[in-house]
Amino acid sequence: MVDGMTVYEEAGTDRWLERQAGVSELPLQNPIHSTLIFSKADALKDHLHHLFPEPFWPVICKDLNGSFYCDDVLDDEYNLVKHVSWSCFKIKRVREPHQYEWVQTTVFVTWYPNTQRQVIYIIDLPLEDKEFLQLLPPAKSRNRNPYVWHTAFAGAIIELYDRSIWGLRDLVRTTEKARVNTTNLTPDFFPHLHDIARHIFHSNETLEIAEHTLQSLVTEQARSRDLYPTLDRGTWLQNERQLLFRAKELHSLKTRSRSLAERLHNEINLGFNLVSQRFGGDAKSDSAMMKTVAIVSMVYLPGTFVSGLFGTNFFDYSNGKEVMTSSFWIYWAITIPLTLATMLAWACWHYYPWRKTVPAEERKRAETFTPEGGGV
Repeated sequence: MVDGMTVYEEAGTDRWLERQAGVSELPLQNPIHSTLIFSKADALKDHLHHLFPEPFWPVICKDLNGSFYCDDVLDDEYNLVKHVSWSCFKIKRVREPHQYEWVQTTVFVTWYPNTQRQVIYIIDLPLEDKEFLQLLPPAKSRNRNPYVWHTAFAGAIIELYDRSIWGLRDLVRTTEKARVNTTNLTPDFFPHLHDIARHIFHSNETLEIAEHTLQSLVTEQARSRDLYPTLDRGTWLQNERQLLFRAKELHSLKTRSRSLAERLHNEINLGFNLVSQRFGGDAKSDSAMMKTVAIVSMVYLPGTFVSGLFGTNFFDYSNGKEVMTSSFWIYWAITIPLTLATMLAWACWHYYPWRKTVPAEERKRAETFTPEGGGV
């Protein structure tokens, strides 16, 4: 048994039995029973490289957002031998802004129309095998239409996308609740918000590609149904409707993801405004303090100036004693009027700026004017 690979074989109608199988026992062509293989990409690259067409390998070896392809293999007489198809989806699962993982999962289907047998590889699907088996439609539908497997696979993928979107929603909702306490809104909080926004952008991108992949599946299934008129058209039509339903579910998830992006953008703007207001209040307090310092400095500045100019002339130290001269009154006579004049000039400049006075009626008309010419 190959590590990282689980094989199920159809045993009777709608019954799948797990069995042990080595690489040499895996079905190569025209299998007796339909076979379902859950595998890791590394196991396929190491042991089963020869079983797949060359264009398939970039799908599981490279970093892709999504992919879909199908092809008919014909014999020398242009009869259909088998039909191969694969679809790939990308999902980002986020637990915390700095804890996340990417999931790139693929289904590869080989369908033999003559025997109505299939070999299906489910690659890197982060679900339990039994969870996927519960999504399988009846054997009658599976045997007559290879795209039924893609529909079942899409159902599992939509479940993963739904979990991913709700995980992002929880992060956004936590952010919305955090703004109740404005002390949490520090400048360091914004990188946290932008990390969440980055994850939502990736979600929008992968959902866009997934929706397009399902639309391609619908188109190719309709084309194949017209190419093989002998097949059960009712089964194909029913599966087409199911694919369209899956596409509608993806569209709903994409809309929800875009809504999360808008909600987060709103929170970033609101948080920025709240932080700006808080720091603006601090700046206002600092401004008031500086204003007080300036006023005090302005009160003492004239006295300092006059003191420096006349200080040495008002005291007599010639007899060893400090004696105030009779001209000391000149200091007060100059300092007090100069201080008052300086403060008066500042008050007039600051509180009564020189500007043209607008008449009351004209000012009222200007305040009620709007660009459309109407009132507020």
